Amino acid sequence: MDVKCCFSSQPIKEEFRATWIATVSNVDWPSTRTATPTQQQSELLNILNALQKLNMNAVVFQSIYLTGIHGKPPSPLWDPLEFITAEAHKRNIEVHAWINPYRARMYGSTYELASNHKAKQFPKYAYTYNKYMWMDPGSVEVQEFIVNVTEDIARRYDVDGIHMNDYFYPYNDDTEFPDGTTYAEYQQQDGKLNKADWRRSSVNTLIQTIYTRIHGIKPKVKFGISPFGIWKNGVPQGIHGLSSYNISYCDSRMWLKQGFVDYMAPQLYWQIDPPARSYLALLNW
Repeated sequence: MDVKCCFSSQPIKEEFRATWIATVSNVDWPSTRTATPTQQQSELLNILNALQKLNMNAVVFQSIYLTGIHGKPPSPLWDPLEFITAEAHKRNIEVHAWINPYRARMYGSTYELASNHKAKQFPKYAYTYNKYMWMDPGSVEVQEFIVNVTEDIARRYDVDGIHMNDYFYPYNDDTEFPDGTTYAEYQQQDGKLNKADWRRSSVNTLIQTIYTRIHGIKPKVKFGISPFGIWKNGVPQGIHGLSSYNISYCDSRMWLKQGFVDYMAPQLYWQIDPPARSYLALLNW
């Protein structure tokens, strides 16, 4: 579990002392894919009790299918997001539901996709790239599907926030992301943006729409993002590395300026000293 410091475009009113609870590859929870529902619940309670003792006030919780068979519910049936929200609130801990919007399938996964999986609903926009399956961020249908998921979370769960991390357009593997057909469709509809700007515009549209829809349902629910820590090379001066603006097509500075997010927790996973990726320089910026 990694503690995150969060930065907002608004004056600081209170501290956001949050930790991830990652379920991918059983990083934090559940301990194994064969754990029973009772064991899974016990493990979650142990995590929450430990966080309460550490004076944490929020968790960013990632939930997955728990049976080992995609699309098959656990038996006996239980809802991890509902469970952790109720238990966290008893401990005065917020719950932010963490989603990875465009990732459709993990590297090395061999399970059969459920019939209602988004890759089966929109096979035209599901691509295998860099060993993962991705949904096309430029697809209007994919965007609306993701928005509908966030709306469903906001309506059905008493969560305090909805959170995304840095997975937008995938980090490249020296080959072109295969969205040429989607871009051609955009151009046929008289679209004028070049491909890079069109990609950023697609992500911007998703972020703005999610923010608007969430707050239309429950104004108290926060929308936060944890983008890669470098916005652009040379910003601030001397910074150089992978640029989220040019690689994952995230204009996180624009999201802050336009008020498309309630908070931002940039991923500053670097040491204090390296000048090209200085933690302090990026933090101060």
